[in-house]
Amino acid sequence: MTRSLPDWAYLVDETGRHWHHLSTGAKQPVDGPDSSRPPAKAVFGISTNDLISIPQWISSKDSEIIGQVVDVEIEKLGIKAVDGPGRITDWKAVEINGTQTLVQSVAIPWAFDEISALPVEFTDFIPQYALFPPPNDAVVLWREGESWVAGYTRAGGWVHAQSLGDSSDPVSLAGEINLTLMELSAKGISMEISKIIIWSAYDLELQRALQDETGIFVEFEERPAPSQSVAPDWDFEPHSISLAKISKSKRRRGGWLAFVGLLIAVVLVCAAFFHLMLLEQGNARLREKVSLNGPAADEIEATMERWETLEPAINPDRSVVEIFHQLSTLLPEKEFRLTAFEVQNSRTIIVRGEGSTMANALQFKGALERAPGLANYEWEVPPPRPKDDLTEFFATGTYRFSQNEEE
Repeated sequence: MTRSLPDWAYLVDETGRHWHHLSTGAKQPVDGPDSSRPPAKAVFGISTNDLISIPQWISSKDSEIIGQVVDVEIEKLGIKAVDGPGRITDWKAVEINGTQTLVQSVAIPWAFDEISALPVEFTDFIPQYALFPPPNDAVVLWREGESWVAGYTRAGGWVHAQSLGDSSDPVSLAGEINLTLMELSAKGISMEISKIIIWSAYDLELQRALQDETGIFVEFEERPAPSQSVAPDWDFEPHSISLAKISKSKRRRGGWLAFVGLLIAVVLVCAAFFHLMLLEQGNARLREKVSLNGPAADEIEATMERWETLEPAINPDRSVVEIFHQLSTLLPEKEFRLTAFEVQNSRTIIVRGEGSTMANALQFKGALERAPGLANYEWEVPPPRPKDDLTEFFATGTYRFSQNEEE
């Protein structure tokens, strides 16, 4: 399945990095006075020098088992498949033969420092050789910057790719390719190679070196334009890119939380000011009512004060004479007398008396506390105490009700 890629790709050719338009084949330089930024998102073509390719047969067709075997092979090379939040390994099936699957696994153990300097957001990271159509059962040789790169194909797909360094010695290049072919053949990976294709200008010395070393026909072709229609669905994302995305997501989430918090604070402040305004309006209305009802309230207050002053004379329950009469009816028939009777603030009664015996004093105490006519008073009567040859009696009565309760 081919994914839908942007129009622009960040690729490297024999002259260095360029922006390539995947539909038209047009190129724009990355650096220099004629450089320009692509108008949209782009694909990052991972140079072969930045990846490690491992072709192998795996005795399974189950993708989960294949993935586990690939991870083991990657770890044998000292590469941690999980060493960050990104994804730096992936594999693709090239051919299925019975219960065996020929896969090419790719690992990207190095960071792309150049990404941080580019103002473009990359949507995909793809081995850039995968953007070029593979010839059938061939070895393909091309240059990526200063490095020679060899790609090996089988069954119409790329099965292996390797960077050969910046050697300019055709004999060394030919020897390296021949050794790789022998290794692939020993593993049962390489089929009958029909030709070696060089995507470059004709070079007689290189042609002779390759034919003499490998015995395979060599031809030169113009390097085809990259095409998104041939790129398989590789899944890579360098750790630095994943970290940047996570950081961006956290900043965005933090920004939203800060905005929501600020919005809530603004709403609370506005609600507080609105509530305060309502209280001020309510207070203003109350002050207006107080101002309007002030004269009537003053008149009512003066009337209440007059009534309160006259109450002891008007209300029988509060009349001093009536209270004294109620007290006198409670006195024992003999051997007890009242020595003091006092009314304070029209609410408190103080009664003192003397009895010839303790029994007389206690009799008066009980009668005072049970008297129906004095039930509106709460009596505090300490125990009578002897004084000389008499028993002294003292009691304090407090009116139970306030002015408002009376009303």
